[in-house]
Amino acid sequence: MNYQLPNINYQLPNINYQLPITNYQLPINQMPSPVGHTFAGICGFVLARPHIAWHQETRLLLGSVLLTNLPDIDILPGLLLLGNPGAFHRQATHSLIVAAVIGIFVAWLVGRWRLNRLRWGIWAALVYGSHIILDMLVADPTAPFGVQALWPFSLEYFISPITIFARFDYFNPELGMVRTILSITNVLGILWEIVVLTPLLGLAWYGFGKTDGRKPLAR
Repeated sequence: MNYQLPNINYQLPNINYQLPITNYQLPINQMPSPVGHTFAGICGFVLARPHIAWHQETRLLLGSVLLTNLPDIDILPGLLLLGNPGAFHRQATHSLIVAAVIGIFVAWLVGRWRLNRLRWGIWAALVYGSHIILDMLVADPTAPFGVQALWPFSLEYFISPITIFARFDYFNPELGMVRTILSITNVLGILWEIVVLTPLLGLAWYGFGKTDGRKPLAR
């Protein structure tokens, strides 16, 4: 008996399966540009200028601009550790509580120079806090929206219901940091900040910046 097994030509089905492509991007910064924050610092300088001696104006200007840009120091840990400036941005340093602490520190500091601690402390807190307020006025298209304004008591993000500034991006992983900063979107945003903040600076200068009869904020 000559028996042969049937010739079974069986092939496994061709399954062409691809994993879904996830277009994931690291967090991108939403904030006014350093130009906008510097305008706020100049406003702080103008308001305090009548209360200092003329030879102290340069130091006051530099101090005011430094204070109003200081909250953005939180881009450094993300940039140095992760290569992403936005990793820790708009968190602890963008808190009104921290602004109050800065005011207390400045009040203690100027007390050594026999200046009015309360007034200079309030001034410093407001100048630092102006950064937080401006950031809350930025159109933020991606969650989390706004800043952690009440850190460390709350990790919730807060944003104004009315936003007037475009976002300024420090970093987009598709472009790199330098190309992101120099993008046309950022340039247009800076021009808009100048348009909005220049009248406020002019109001501060002509309304409160007169130096006739300087009255130092002393004890």
